[in-house]
Amino acid sequence: MKKLIATAALSVALFAGSAQGVASADTVTSSATPVSTTFAKANHQHKITLKIGKKKAKTVRTKARTVADLLIQKKLTLGPYDKVRPALTARLTKGTKVVIKRISLTTVTRTEKYVTVIKQKSKTMRRGHTKVLAVGKPGRSTNTYSVKRVNGKLKGKTLVTRVVLVEPVARVIRVGTKGPKLNLAHLKMWNRIARCESGGNWHINTGNGYYGGLQFAAASWRGAGGRDFASLPHRATKAEQITVANRLYAKMGTRPWGCA
Repeated sequence: MKKLIATAALSVALFAGSAQGVASADTVTSSATPVSTTFAKANHQHKITLKIGKKKAKTVRTKARTVADLLIQKKLTLGPYDKVRPALTARLTKGTKVVIKRISLTTVTRTEKYVTVIKQKSKTMRRGHTKVLAVGKPGRSTNTYSVKRVNGKLKGKTLVTRVVLVEPVARVIRVGTKGPKLNLAHLKMWNRIARCESGGNWHINTGNGYYGGLQFAAASWRGAGGRDFASLPHRATKAEQITVANRLYAKMGTRPWGCA
């Protein structure tokens, strides 16, 4: 019995020490949640689901009363950024799913090219259109990133510091703001339909009465307000054609497109 209590106490110490400083909606830190150094058992076993990191979820039977008790029983510890759901104090019942996300934050330093871009808005140029006023020239810098991985998968990186080695020359771009806002919803779907309808050529006009990447008929284009952008679809940009397609899609779904 003394050996069991000692083992449980060691597990709690490791668990509490590794969880210091973690703060999230589904994670309780050791400072906020005192955990008993003796493993608390329920009166009967219940079947729960346990998923740890990238491992497959498995069904386990346990007499543990809470999530914290379960971690002690299984000799599981949390790293400084790991998260567990539900919270450590949550009571375990039949069917409870306990998920532990293994999260790591590391730093990486690289010497890279980088550019600066200045955008100038133009009320006379159609929205979605751009014009390069100055090409610019990339500079070089030593960049340090904070890299986040969840269960071993890269989830993003954040620039922490930048030491400039060679100053860049800014790239200057004029950006149009004239006309209705663009709507690029369902972009993957429209790309797929365009590959079938027109081979992905957004400015095609073969003379068959259908125009552009999504092969609009002129009447359909006008009916969906396409002349907000251009007289015929193939004269509009890809983004403008998709915007008009989304207007038609809101009323009729994908019925107008045979390739849908």
